[in-house]
Amino acid sequence: MSQLSTDRFFINELIEENADAIFMLDSHLKLVAWNKKVEQMLKVSKTLALDKPVGKVIPEFSDNYFKEAVQRAFDSKPTASEKIYSIGKGGVVHVKLSFSPSGVPDMDKLCMVLLRTVDIEEVSSRFKSLISESPIATAIFRPDGRPKYFNPAYNQLWGAKKELAEIVLSTYNIFADEQLLELGIMPFIQKGFTGQTAEIPPVAYNPYETASLRMLGLRGKKYVKGHIFSVKDERDEVEEVVLVLSDVTFQKQAEEILTDTHLKFQLLTLGLPGVIYEFEENANGNSRFRYISQGCNEMFGLSPEEIMHDAGVINELVHPDDLEGFLSSSVNSQDKNSEWQWEGRIIIEGREKWIEGKSSPARQKDGTVIRYGLLLDITEKKEVEKRYRITEERLQLALQGADLGLWEWDLTGYKTIFNKAWASKFGYDHYELELKFDDWEKLIHPDDLPNVKKQLNDHFLGKSEYFEVEYRFRMKTGEYRWILDKGRAVKRDETGNVVKASGTYLDINEKKRTQILIQRNEQLFTQLFENSPLGIVLLDEKHQVMKMNQGFKDMFGFSEEEIIGNQLNNILVPKDMRQEAMDINMLTVSGKVAMLESKRNHKNGSLVPVIIYGVPVTFDNRTIGIYGIYVDITDRTKAENELQVRNNELDNFVYKVSHDLRAPLSSILGLVNLAHHQENDDDLHQYIGLIENRVKQLDHFINDVLSHSKNLKLAITIDPIDFRQVIDNCFMDLSYLPKANKVHKEINISHQPFFSDKWRINEIFRNLISNAIKYLNPDIDNPFVKIDIVVTRRSAVIKFKDNGIGIEKETLPKVFEMFYRATEYSEGSGIGLYIVKNAIEKLGGKIRVGSKPGIGTFFNITIPNRKEEWLKLKNEK
Repeated sequence: MSQLSTDRFFINELIEENADAIFMLDSHLKLVAWNKKVEQMLKVSKTLALDKPVGKVIPEFSDNYFKEAVQRAFDSKPTASEKIYSIGKGGVVHVKLSFSPSGVPDMDKLCMVLLRTVDIEEVSSRFKSLISESPIATAIFRPDGRPKYFNPAYNQLWGAKKELAEIVLSTYNIFADEQLLELGIMPFIQKGFTGQTAEIPPVAYNPYETASLRMLGLRGKKYVKGHIFSVKDERDEVEEVVLVLSDVTFQKQAEEILTDTHLKFQLLTLGLPGVIYEFEENANGNSRFRYISQGCNEMFGLSPEEIMHDAGVINELVHPDDLEGFLSSSVNSQDKNSEWQWEGRIIIEGREKWIEGKSSPARQKDGTVIRYGLLLDITEKKEVEKRYRITEERLQLALQGADLGLWEWDLTGYKTIFNKAWASKFGYDHYELELKFDDWEKLIHPDDLPNVKKQLNDHFLGKSEYFEVEYRFRMKTGEYRWILDKGRAVKRDETGNVVKASGTYLDINEKKRTQILIQRNEQLFTQLFENSPLGIVLLDEKHQVMKMNQGFKDMFGFSEEEIIGNQLNNILVPKDMRQEAMDINMLTVSGKVAMLESKRNHKNGSLVPVIIYGVPVTFDNRTIGIYGIYVDITDRTKAENELQVRNNELDNFVYKVSHDLRAPLSSILGLVNLAHHQENDDDLHQYIGLIENRVKQLDHFINDVLSHSKNLKLAITIDPIDFRQVIDNCFMDLSYLPKANKVHKEINISHQPFFSDKWRINEIFRNLISNAIKYLNPDIDNPFVKIDIVVTRRSAVIKFKDNGIGIEKETLPKVFEMFYRATEYSEGSGIGLYIVKNAIEKLGGKIRVGSKPGIGTFFNITIPNRKEEWLKLKNEK
């Protein structure tokens, strides 16, 4: 056996049975001894370890600190490691090392390393007991930037579990945090480590964006701010550095949401809780409220009727110090016909309220100006602004425990509040909050008490590490404020029952009220935007669509995928209207409300007549977006066109009626004058016969006119229709017409039930049959009328055909016009087919005509079957 082998045998025998975990290194840092205790601790066998560089076996031992400690041991300077090595991945072992010469004679070039496992909690701060229960997130660092301790509140701030925090303690160094460098925070950190106190400004930090923390999987970004200061030893050297952080994420989000909501509500003010009104300013100087919403009861303590009766009652409520500004702003906006804005106080039953008022004028044709506006109670907003600085001061005091209500509860006795200042905030003297728990429960809002008890019982039963709950606490005035109650059991008896608990109260009233207000305003705005019957889009400053409501989709037929992110003018505006669209855009971008009546493209290719309002959204006197509001005026346009047609028809109707009435009357008067002539020897009976024919002609004409009037005005009624009976009655009623008995009838009707307006159905067949008889072809021997009727569940299809004289091709399109006569042989009024077409359209049907001169004419008619409506009406009766 060689000397080296003998030496190693001796060394291994020396340390093998040692109760400590020991290994030895030579001057080349190769392992020459490795006992069982090390195998068990580091999970590496002796066979794999010996004769290998220690850095190859345990990579963590390849750092400079380890090498320098070994060198000091060779220099006979034993040292104990201040560094904790975390070894392994799944089951991590935390160890401290002690380095010393081997102590074996003739082997002074060997270094012995003693390993001792440590609980990560051992490496703590002397301040740990002071901050462990603190609700303020606190971390303590070594002077070299490595962390010593994070309290539970710090872990909760980032959402880290205890075992994750242990990993950070062994791997993280604040000076190597590249994210702090990018955010510009590193100078503040370095200042704290040089022995100074520094304030950390608000910053958005995401643990996942720091390489050494990415393994934790903590992706949530937090807005934080705080302080960093050093703790020095008796030699005035930095011993520890304390970092205190506050979560200001909610405040940042609240500021962003409030700003965004304010911008949105510049247009859609109806979504705000407050008073909506219409105010009329007449040219003669008289002014009045035309409408004011019910919110005035809560805001002013006055009913809408009182305010609309006398608008001056509001002036009487304005705070004397703000009255001049209120009146001058009102007069100025009236003189300039401009928007009105005012912010000031009113006094209601001795209490001040802050009011924000806005209105926009709309001048009417008669010179009257209508102001549409709202008055918003911003008292809470003012309270938030007023207390913002106070909140900052409370944060500083909270670091010292001054703003926290510290409590202790002896379950056999009293629950006690230690902070006099906290108690006085709620209107109590210090001694008044020294109560038994049953009495303390009475100060908790009844709606919150069940949850408070549940959370407390769960903690006492060991189901949760902490007791934490938000609830409303009654002030001495009887009002309630929101607080955060957080604590834990600190003492249990031998049976495990809690005998003492302690914790803190934190006033979160403003946070809760602001949160509720923001949620309410967001809900009001969302419902108003989405449920508005108008088409509304929100454009950014580049005129790209950011948002659209359902009303816009319904109006134009486009989906969100087709509109969002695109230029609206490229999709909606017809080519010949691009310039007017650009003009309204330029006007709106300049900060003015623009209005335009025009047409826009529907997805199906049609044009939708609309009134367009462009309303700018401004911030810091800069337009950052535009609301486009579209009002569909299709019905109005249709009504205007229909009115024009009806006016034209009325003019034509009056002319034709007067002409067709005057002609037969002139004939009758001529015959009467002839009859009175003394030298006339004609047979008077012949004159009487001629007069009778003219009177009958007048009678028929008047009946047709009355039928037309009745068709226009008479409401539609639904009854069962017997087509056979209707047709037979029409032929019977028209049997007086010459040649009526020569017409051959061919009628085929299906037997399905049909329901419609009985009078209009009769008028349709009466006029068609009358025309077929009047205009039969005198050159044929077999004149006929063929009627085929097929009834289905949905409709009746009527085919009417005759073999009369027919209608010329060029006159066929005009047969349904009022007073048009297709032939010079016509003896009718000229409105029969006009009545037929209008009656069919009234019933929701359609008619088509075809004809050939000398061959005959056909009509194809479709009329809806209204059986289901008839059954519904019958059931309702």
